[in-house]
Amino acid sequence: MDEKALIELVADILQVDASGLTLDDDLKDAGWDSLANVEFIANVDETAGVTVDADELANAQTVRDLHALVNAGAA
Repeated sequence: MDEKALIELVADILQVDASGLTLDDDLKDAGWDSLANVEFIANVDETAGVTVDADELANAQTVRDLHALVNAGAA
């Protein structure tokens, strides 16, 4: 999943404008919570065919960390 698609997915989950998000944004500051984790796992599985480990996702701190998790799962 490319960076733009990931940012759009995160923005959709958080119900914010994608133009306001960057890879370096802090997830907690952006409003990320456990429900967002569940939505992210489901969406990434459906759209990219990637299974994200929930424990690794819980350790993600930035949008860049989410990108790395998706790309690691796609490898």
